[in-house]
Amino acid sequence: MKLANQVAIVTGGASGIGLAITEMLLQQGVNVAISSRREQLIKQTATELNNRYEAKVIAVAGDVRQKQDMQRLVEETVGAFGKVDILVNNSGLGVSDKVIDCPEENWDLVLETCTKGTFLLSQAVLPHMQKQRSGFIINIASQAAKNGYAQAAPYCAAKFGVLGFGLALQEEVREFGIKVHSLCPGLVQVPAVKSESEFESGWLQPEDLAQSVLFLLSQPKRVHFDNIGMWGMPV
Repeated sequence: MKLANQVAIVTGGASGIGLAITEMLLQQGVNVAISSRREQLIKQTATELNNRYEAKVIAVAGDVRQKQDMQRLVEETVGAFGKVDILVNNSGLGVSDKVIDCPEENWDLVLETCTKGTFLLSQAVLPHMQKQRSGFIINIASQAAKNGYAQAAPYCAAKFGVLGFGLALQEEVREFGIKVHSLCPGLVQVPAVKSESEFESGWLQPEDLAQSVLFLLSQPKRVHFDNIGMWGMPV
């Protein structure tokens, strides 16, 4: 398998979109470090996944808003697997506030989780990727990175920031053979459902994003796509 024996970090990798991406990577033979603030959940998920797949999973608890946590995540990943080839910045959250009455702490929470977290973890993996002159950073952005939505100003600002950050970072790391991509999905049905009869019409499924990540990672090194937008179609 083309991706076999590579090493990935997936934030929020124990549930929803992150779990779907983690399982897709494991199916391809990629060893994965999953991270979340929910230590019990990621440890339980890692145990379950290690019982099902040949590729290995480690669980590293941490807060993407904390620099020391992200540095430790990278250090433990490299300590366990020797390298980092793929980073999936998936952790994020939103609030439903109008600008006129949005508490400052809500604004800070969303911006620090989505945008600052993407920056901190990307910064932490770059020395390793630049040294090996290869790597792929995939940011899970949103259609909110390209469009404005009422009562979602903090989330839109955060995801616009993720998109701009990724574009700027790509220009800085191109010479090292590192690719940076921001995936921009519309509404995603989380948690995942087990049968098509349960699919929410017009919504994407977590597995759709996982397949898009696999598509990006499977391209020849000479090929780089512009940021991909995705929408759910009525079914």
